[in-house]
Amino acid sequence: MLSLIRDLASPLISLALLIMASGLFNTFVSVRLEIEGFDPEVIGFVTSAANGGVLLGSFWIDRWIAKVGHSRSFFAFALTIAAVVLAQSIWINPWYWASLRLIGGVCMAGIFISIESWLLMRSTTKTRGAVLSIYLGIFYAALTVGQLLFKIPNPLGLWPFFITAFFCILSIFPLMGSKALAPKITHTGHLTMIELFRLSPLGFVGGIISGMILSAVYGLVPVYAKETGLSIPQIGNLMAVIIFGGLSLQWPIGRLADKGNRRLILCLASLFSAIFSFAIAVINHHSLTSLMILACCFGGFSFTLYPLSMAYSCEKAQDHQIIAVTGGFVLSYGIGAISGPLLAPLAMDFFGMAGLFYFLSAISLFLGLFSIVQIRENSTLSEK
Repeated sequence: MLSLIRDLASPLISLALLIMASGLFNTFVSVRLEIEGFDPEVIGFVTSAANGGVLLGSFWIDRWIAKVGHSRSFFAFALTIAAVVLAQSIWINPWYWASLRLIGGVCMAGIFISIESWLLMRSTTKTRGAVLSIYLGIFYAALTVGQLLFKIPNPLGLWPFFITAFFCILSIFPLMGSKALAPKITHTGHLTMIELFRLSPLGFVGGIISGMILSAVYGLVPVYAKETGLSIPQIGNLMAVIIFGGLSLQWPIGRLADKGNRRLILCLASLFSAIFSFAIAVINHHSLTSLMILACCFGGFSFTLYPLSMAYSCEKAQDHQIIAVTGGFVLSYGIGAISGPLLAPLAMDFFGMAGLFYFLSAISLFLGLFSIVQIRENSTLSEK
């Protein structure tokens, strides 16, 4: 296991630098648009544009990665993201930003598929959950640092754009100077959305729900915090606490899933996510300390839904299907990531700002109930 982690150190360091930039910039985009006076629906639209790019890229970019290779793909995507970020600094306009965020989303789909398929192809079924937990642990640690970086630049200035682009460019150097070998791609298939659902219904639905949760958290929690009276540093702290919660439970839940029933662990994580999200909605902003504690617990369980769903999706896949399954899972994630920021504002209009967490609680509960149905169906089939 240690030798595997050493082999994967370079791509993970490159990913961490890029995600630090992404963490800073995602929060900055929401806050900057809110400061400019745009409604949550408009902010949700811009956020969904980036996720639309993730969805668009997931349709074909896995085949391009298979032809070009993992390392070269990462270089191209990271540099394109840097250019897109700098282009956004020219004009503050939702439609202009949405179009550029769409391009950035396509590149992020490529980043996710490159790194995740790299890790999955180098691991085995017995170590897959642990490897993904390390990956997501580094991912969320980098996101947390990105939230803390948000406190440094003035959100009305150009520094957020420059800092983000700098880290995107910096991210290519660990791979450039590394001797780590990317996995050899001898053959790769392609799975349609229907084929992926048939292969793993729970994994596919889990990808959609995790996309809805994560995109709503990244895009609308800063808006929720700003509207409920939190200061700019407190917004960064709230986002950091949620992401730190996700970081803290990646390893124990990932190892537990490897050793036990992954469907059951996914079910329990979904239900706990629903409980803590509902608790946040109920207390709303009346106690900052309670909000931070519950937000940490919510992040701890909700952020594990992505790796649990992905690992479960790959359980029945052949080795040559890993890139295709990863691309298909990113597709399901992209569907959720687009719909989350578009649907959550409807709940916010109806229930007020607390509606965001009522929405997150409802979709988490849905995944938990769907998991129970899948567990019962599989138990019935095994008995027959």
